[in-house]
This record gives sequence, C-alpha cells and structure tokens, in this order.
Amino acid sequence: MTATGNLQRFPPIEATLLRIVVVFRVIGALWLVTLAVLVLMTEEPQIDSQTRTSLILGTIALAVSWTVITVVLARRRPKVLGSPLFLVVDLVLATATALVPTLVRTESFFVGGYPISSAFLVAATKGTTATVLVALLVAGSSAAGVRYASARAAEVIAINLLAPVVLAWGFGVIRRHDERRRRAEEALAEERDKRTRADERAEMAAHLHDSVLQTLALIQRRVPENRAVVRLARRQERELRVWLNGGPALGIATSLNSALTRAADEVEDKHDVLVELSTAGDAPLDDRVGGLVLAAREAMANAARFAGVDRIFVLSEAGDDWVRLVVRDRGAGFDPAVVPDDRRGIRESIVGRIERLGGAASIHSAPGEGTEVDLQIGAAE
Repeated sequence: MTATGNLQRFPPIEATLLRIVVVFRVIGALWLVTLAVLVLMTEEPQIDSQTRTSLILGTIALAVSWTVITVVLARRRPKVLGSPLFLVVDLVLATATALVPTLVRTESFFVGGYPISSAFLVAATKGTTATVLVALLVAGSSAAGVRYASARAAEVIAINLLAPVVLAWGFGVIRRHDERRRRAEEALAEERDKRTRADERAEMAAHLHDSVLQTLALIQRRVPENRAVVRLARRQERELRVWLNGGPALGIATSLNSALTRAADEVEDKHDVLVELSTAGDAPLDDRVGGLVLAAREAMANAARFAGVDRIFVLSEAGDDWVRLVVRDRGAGFDPAVVPDDRRGIRESIVGRIERLGGAASIHSAPGEGTEVDLQIGAAE
C-alpha cells in the first residue's frame, strides 16, 4: 500500500488536524534542543555533570527520534497516530520527558512544549474525555518538573491542562463544520447529477420522439388490419414513454398510471382490442387506488367482451384528494336497468367494489350508443 493511497483514504480534515499537531511537536522538539544547549553551556550543574549531560542528551535523542517517527507516520500511515498502542507509547515518552527538569535540578530546561503535544495528538484523534485524562497526566508530570516555584507549577498545570481541552473543543467544531460542508457539497453534486441526467433524458426523449415514437405511431395507423402488429407497436410505445418519463417498468406497478397501463395491456392481450389510455396526474398505488384500477379493468374487459368494438378509451385523472377513471366505448351499449342478475361483473366487481371503497360509480349506456363507466374515489390519506 503506497503513501499516496493511505492519504487518499484518510479524511482531508483529519489529515489537516494531524498536520497541525505534528508541526507543533516539531517546534516543541526544536525548542527542547535549544534549551538543552543553553543549559549545558551556561548553567552550573546542581548534580553530577556527567549524569546531567547524559540525562539531557538522552532526552533530546529520544524526543527528536520520536518526532521523526511521528512525522514519517503522519505522511505515510496517518491512521497509526490514532491507534491505542501509538498513543500509549507517546504518552509514556511525554511524561518521562516532562520529569527530566526535576532529575537535572533546573527550571531552565523546561520541556512543557514537547510533552503537551501528546495531549494535542489525543485531542486530534480521540474525544474530549480522553483528552482531559491525558492532559491531567501531562500537566501533573510537567508541574512535578518545576520544583522550586509553586506559582510556576500552578501556571504549568493551567496551561498544560486547559490548552489540550480547548484544542479538543476547537477540533470538534472544525469537524462539525467540515461535516456540514461535505454534506452540502454532496447534496449539490447530487443535484447537479440529477440535472445532468434530466438534460440527457430530455435530449434523448426529443430524439426518440422525432424518430422511434413517430414510427411506432405510424405503424399503428398504417397497419390497422394486422392487430398483432398494432398491439406490439402500442406496447413498445407505452414502455418507451414510461422509460422516458422516469417511471418503473410496466410489469412493476407502483402508481395509479403504471397499474392502469398494466391492466390495459392485459385486456389488449386477452381480448384482442386496443385500449387508448389518457392520463392527467398520478397517485400512489395503495389498496384504494388498486381497487379502483381493478374496477376499471373489469369495465374494460366487459367492453371488450360485449360492446363489439376494437377500441376502448380510458381517461385517468388524479388530484390531491381524489382519483377518477372513465372507461368509454362506442359499441352496442345496453340498458343498465334491465341487466340480468347473473351479470355480477357490473354489480359486484365494478359498482359494489367502488362503493366498498367509499367512492361513487355511475354507468351511462343505451342500446346502440356505447357505454361510459365513471368511477371516482377520494385519495387515501
């Protein structure tokens, strides 16, 4: 796995926060080296000179080495800096470094800037609670390194405790703002994609309307005697129009129009008639709308069986709180008042079904004048 691959998968804001902490650690290590040089060159030792030199140089070597490791990991494996093992080792080294001033008996070798970077690292990778606990340990160790002035010890505790906590809060604010920004950018990108797809679909629809759909319509007009060809052309035209409008496949009914289209296709295939379907508005397909479609399907089937026509007309209208379907033919017609009792398709499957749904059904017909079945229900809540 390459360094570039690791950085690409690491969230940009997290990489930025880690970069801030790592830079602070580098500065702290450089300051530690500067103080070590000043102490060794200008201050009289309070303990054995060789022991003091060994402690100071050992601390410098440890701090610089660990800083180099931190920088390398931040560039190549940034996630490692937030792992529990790394943070524990980092904290142990930070507290050990913070205790060095006590061991060498000097306040000039104040190392607080380096150990506090351990608490900053926790603030960048973990929550506020973990930061408080680590800051307490680092602050206590740093204060123990200030042996001769209680006022300065209090100052060290305040700085080393408050700074990481404030930093953790600030990092949290940055993360929240970044999350909101990313969500806004994703929403904008999604909207742009939708707009692009809509433009592409509109361009394709215009092209298909000028070529394929007109060809299918021409087939239906020019070959009326071949009803199988006409039905096939009509089915292909409907499927293409549904696809162009972004609707589901005809076999999948999820709305009033898709269910009505499927019902019309079934009647065409079963009874060898053509169903002219006109729609205005749409509605979600629930039990009530589904029952309305079933009643309309029965009306279409009755027209196909008894009207003696080769074409049936269906009108669908849907508003905010109502749905209306009208099935009309120009066939033989009948007198609704003298319908035999065994014609249960009208009484039960059409009128009775709509009444059970809380809607209204009316049938207008007369011998020789065709039939119109008008069905209406209120839309479901």
